[in-house]
Amino acid sequence: MPEVVITCDWTMMSNHHGKEFLGFGTTSPAFILPERFYAGLFFPKMKCDEEGHPEQAPYGMRKIEAALLDSGVDARIIHPSYLDRYMPGKAKVLMISGHDYLGLNPPSTTFSGIMRGAPPMNRVNFMRMLRMPHVLEARRQGMRLIAGGPCAWQLSPATQAKLPWVGDFVKEIGGVDAIVEGESDIFVKDLVKKALKGDPLPPHTFLPPKAAPKVEEIATIRYPSVNGLIEIGRGCCRGCSFCSVTTRPTRWYPYEKIEEELKVNAAVGIKKGLLHSDDVFFYGSPNIMPKEEKLIKLMQLAKRYYSHVGWSHAAVASIMTRPRLLPKLRDVLCTGEQSWWGVEIGVETGSPRIITTTMPGKVAPFKASQWPELVVQAAGLLNDNSVMPACTFIVGLPQETEEDVIKTIDLIDDLWDFKAILVPMFFVPLGHLNKQNWFTKDRITARQKELLSRALTHGLRQSTRMLKDFFEEKDLNRTGYIAAYRGFITFLLTIAKMKGLYNPPKAEEIPRLESPLEHPERLPLPTIPIRD
Repeated sequence: MPEVVITCDWTMMSNHHGKEFLGFGTTSPAFILPERFYAGLFFPKMKCDEEGHPEQAPYGMRKIEAALLDSGVDARIIHPSYLDRYMPGKAKVLMISGHDYLGLNPPSTTFSGIMRGAPPMNRVNFMRMLRMPHVLEARRQGMRLIAGGPCAWQLSPATQAKLPWVGDFVKEIGGVDAIVEGESDIFVKDLVKKALKGDPLPPHTFLPPKAAPKVEEIATIRYPSVNGLIEIGRGCCRGCSFCSVTTRPTRWYPYEKIEEELKVNAAVGIKKGLLHSDDVFFYGSPNIMPKEEKLIKLMQLAKRYYSHVGWSHAAVASIMTRPRLLPKLRDVLCTGEQSWWGVEIGVETGSPRIITTTMPGKVAPFKASQWPELVVQAAGLLNDNSVMPACTFIVGLPQETEEDVIKTIDLIDDLWDFKAILVPMFFVPLGHLNKQNWFTKDRITARQKELLSRALTHGLRQSTRMLKDFFEEKDLNRTGYIAAYRGFITFLLTIAKMKGLYNPPKAEEIPRLESPLEHPERLPLPTIPIRD
């Protein structure tokens, strides 16, 4: 029995039917239909052995588990439904992680805001987990509680001061002994050893960028990760003011380290996986100029172990810096059963002014004035090369004006036939903007409502078009999955129309998306010299 138990709530301890994007569904409230219906669609229970060890677990938790095991600490990830086997009495330390403990991140605040403020399922399940009687009793008996992960800030003193209900919940569960923000691969080892000895713990630690571990100091996962996701690097150099990741130094894993983790997942039969970094497209590069040979070699390596390979994130500007590279990557990835791949892309806005004031690095090496054109050209390039992305937009940035919102609506209209999901999300104060306030539903203007409804309408339309591609694998019950999700999309469409949120563009003709490779003379030229 491990002395240190690591866990997360049920919405994260799932492989989402092998489709990482479906995990977004857990950030929505359970509206009209019961929660178990949404659980079946978006977070089915992860299979576990009799000890509660999950077959797959979130990658970040696997990293911490490996770091502790490497340092000699008896630690294991346990499914939340099995915590009663370890507490009270057996586990001395409970470590919790997550992407969005309390539903305060952009997707959750957006969906719960639209749905009249109902709490999102991730918040409901996280609070339910820590309120379980055996967890509360273990806390009363002295079990230490350590919170980490990318959303650790949600339990911090600053958040409790801004949102009193968070402080009330923390008191209800007996407090949190230590909250750790930042890359804790090194720091966590001594912290947990102190916790096991009963020594005092720092109540809140913010690890600065200079404390980020070197690649050789980052542990290799020992057990499989959810949906075969593995990291290829950390950090981002674009410097967007609303993002916390850009404060961290960029580091790339060597192929050997990546292959070790590919083998861990492949050994248990995981055939589909995601390559994760904040911009996969410039793997191995010291700047924002993609390295063609390195990226192609990385894709070839991943395809040796996975039949289906996807990316976590990429940037419009990176793709458009080397547009002729994407067809070469498609030729590597789209073989055998795989006919497409997915990626999340932060479009954020259609306004060059917002690009200039809030995220100037996002467009480099191009001009901010080129941003809408770059996005549309990238859309054509992506669809022509079998990429179906999820594109995020930010609603309610502190400096946003009505004219900025109109430009974003215009951009969505230009993307009307783009085979993608457009995801508008409320601004959340992170990164260099962490002193600002959340954007909330009561501040939505008429123009912002139009933007939200336009994106929703686009998403419902394109979701139906993409279902057959999305569920292409032979090992799935394709007919059943497609029927279930088509029914759910129809349900959402009905609700949207009832609430006046169905809003297609009024223009009679929508521009046809063209790949920039069809007209190479139109390719936008970089305006900032980047040394290869």
